Amino acid sequence: MMKKKYTLIVLALLVFLGSCKDALLEEPGSFVSPKQFFNNENQCIAALNGCYVPFTSIYNSGLIIANEATTDLAYLNSAQLDAKFEISPANPGMGQAVWTQAYKGVMFCNSTISGIERSPVNQDRKKLLLAEGATLRAMYYYILTSTFGDVPFYTEDVATLEVLEKVTALGRTSATEIRKTLIAELQQYAASLPSKRTSDVPDNRVSGPMAYLLIAKMAMWNKDYTVALSALKEIQKVYGLLNQYPLTDTYFRNKNTPESIFEVQFTWSASGLKKTTNVACFFTPTKKASTDIYDGVSIPELGAKANPYASITPSAYFVSLYELDDPRRNIILAYTYEDKWFTRPQSANGTGKPWMGAKFWCPGMDNAADGNNQKVFRYADALLLMAECANETGDTQLALNSINEVKGRASADFKMTSYPGKDEFFEELKKERARELMGEYTRKWDLVRWGIFYDAVKATSATEYVEINNNIRRYHEYYPISDSEVMRSSGHLSNPAYTGQ
Repeated sequence: MMKKKYTLIVLALLVFLGSCKDALLEEPGSFVSPKQFFNNENQCIAALNGCYVPFTSIYNSGLIIANEATTDLAYLNSAQLDAKFEISPANPGMGQAVWTQAYKGVMFCNSTISGIERSPVNQDRKKLLLAEGATLRAMYYYILTSTFGDVPFYTEDVATLEVLEKVTALGRTSATEIRKTLIAELQQYAASLPSKRTSDVPDNRVSGPMAYLLIAKMAMWNKDYTVALSALKEIQKVYGLLNQYPLTDTYFRNKNTPESIFEVQFTWSASGLKKTTNVACFFTPTKKASTDIYDGVSIPELGAKANPYASITPSAYFVSLYELDDPRRNIILAYTYEDKWFTRPQSANGTGKPWMGAKFWCPGMDNAADGNNQKVFRYADALLLMAECANETGDTQLALNSINEVKGRASADFKMTSYPGKDEFFEELKKERARELMGEYTRKWDLVRWGIFYDAVKATSATEYVEINNNIRRYHEYYPISDSEVMRSSGHLSNPAYTGQ
């Protein structure tokens, strides 16, 4: 059995996609032995292309429900396990897919990095390629540690039975230590990546700012705000002032915009390449079958072919965060379409919530096929992280300047005129991250990082979604590792928070 598993893993180590315009969207077409590969730079790039592939199976509706629709900002009235916190090691919900795909990404990255290291590519180009692989690997571990906390950590290429046996027997490694290791590695490599906005890099590949943002995010999990702030300032050198980037950059349909730092690539066309998700299905108003009528309003751009699911509903708390004249309000929340009111927001019985807004809608969606890119990192996020770090380190002017760049793009009237104190500033920062970043896979991880996840969700669910209020437990801040993975590890992995053992 072990030999069979070893053979399967070796076959899956490297992905050859070829160098083409849409390489990062393609599924692996063939597999090759590492010894037959990495003979030139094109082969190294082809292997790196494969390292991007698992992201499309991670950044989808499962993760959006877990990270946005089970928080203080929104809920989903659905039978899905994740939407009601009915998850356990036996029924891990979306956690199983995230675990499988993220470790697939780690495996691809480890093998690719190993192959690039022994390739005959010249040293300058080799360092660039290694930096891309290291950043992608760090991204997968960022997802894993944010979702599960402590997880198995390895950077070896699983190319021998000995290494395979070692990896199979790994237990949980401290998430703090994993982040420290990855931060040090990225600090070594970040300067080798293009010091450009991602939209200026061919094929929207990893750029220096993505590596620096990962350094910052992981350092902030570890409460190392000085390291995070230094990395965020490197991003600021590249991206400049936020007001040069329009709010339309935030729409998911507008792909690879100048403000973006990392987007997961999806596409749909009637006759071309298809790599889709179904996130928009959970953000679209209810629809009358075989028409373009959405909750009483004709929306021609969405068309008649879409088949939206039960929609994510904003919480009363989230709705209350927006001023009526905040332009983001009508991007993220939908009361009307072209001045025509949807039926639900006009309800007089106390349930008249707005729908989630056009930021998330997918024009021309076919059934559940959504070709929008998924926005994961963008510059506004970096500025708000900078404001948080500056607040923690006592640089009050930088804290004000950073948050006001985000507020000021929405409206000059929203800027903070003076520093209110550390705690008061932090409270406003939490609200501003909600206003700006809802739907970008950040909210749950923010709440967990701040240590307020349980209390924040409990406070908003008490009067709005009884299933969440009844089911949530403090251990739900992290997902359980599935029983199947625990068994596969021969007991080296466990879920003490869920099982009490």
